[in-house]
Amino acid sequence: MSVAATNAPRALPVRALRMVLDLCVGAVLCMTPVTAIVAQGWLMRRMRVAFERGRGERVAPPGWLFGPAERRLGRLFAGLAGNVREGFSATVSLGLMIGPFAALWMFAWWAGWDNSFNKGYEQAGVGQTLFGIGILIFLGTMLHLPLALAHQAATGRWFAVFDWRAVRRVVTHAGWGHVWLALCMVLFAVPLFGRRGLPVFVEDVVPGFADFTPEQVDGLLFVTNLATAAYVFAGLFVLRLWSMRIYARALERAEAGQPRWRLGRGARGAALVVIWFGLVVLIVVGQFLNHSWWAWGHHPLYGVPWWG
Repeated sequence: MSVAATNAPRALPVRALRMVLDLCVGAVLCMTPVTAIVAQGWLMRRMRVAFERGRGERVAPPGWLFGPAERRLGRLFAGLAGNVREGFSATVSLGLMIGPFAALWMFAWWAGWDNSFNKGYEQAGVGQTLFGIGILIFLGTMLHLPLALAHQAATGRWFAVFDWRAVRRVVTHAGWGHVWLALCMVLFAVPLFGRRGLPVFVEDVVPGFADFTPEQVDGLLFVTNLATAAYVFAGLFVLRLWSMRIYARALERAEAGQPRWRLGRGARGAALVVIWFGLVVLIVVGQFLNHSWWAWGHHPLYGVPWWG
């Protein structure tokens, strides 16, 4: 029996334990917007490891604190430094990508729905028009964004999401896998909007909530936020690695000079538009359930993986 075969049963529990620890740390970090940047960076580095391993390279998984460095003190903080650097880079890039439609939606909320509610009908059309333009920008962005983020993770470069030609080349070779990824991303988002509406229906969900003390309310809020943060991190972990797999396969096809997936290209594009429009519907419904103006510009699916 080989040494590798002997060590394989021992390695499996270690890997499982490491995964559980990673999920626990990631869930806690996703509870605040600042620490969520660290989780964002770890996810980006984990995506790059998956990409490099798929190309036959032997690379170690990213750490939360420790990492490779020449000096012992450097090893102590190399992992954290890498997570912060990658997380900040991804957050800035995503912010620039989602900023245009998020800004239009925020302004439309003020100039449209809020204005109509306050009897300002002479300006009501402004909000509707801006929100419609925001939807078009959102749809165009989301056709590009999942694989663009995988491209940035694979290259490790700042603002690589804006390599329009390179990303478009990958998207055209991605096939129907891109569509299934988008569908699962939107389905992943459904419970999050249900969670946004929890304050509205909490008395129906939690018996006796009206009689809770402030301490009990805070305790319930902490538990639900932690559970949601764990869901966000675990879901993004799966979806981000899946997007990297689709990206890597599409890149191989492109580099090999294989013909683009022209058959059904229009059908795939139409399917993607319909799927991402479903997310728009969820965002609007969620906004009416919980009136937080900043929620127009933030969602853990395509922004910082924060829930709090």
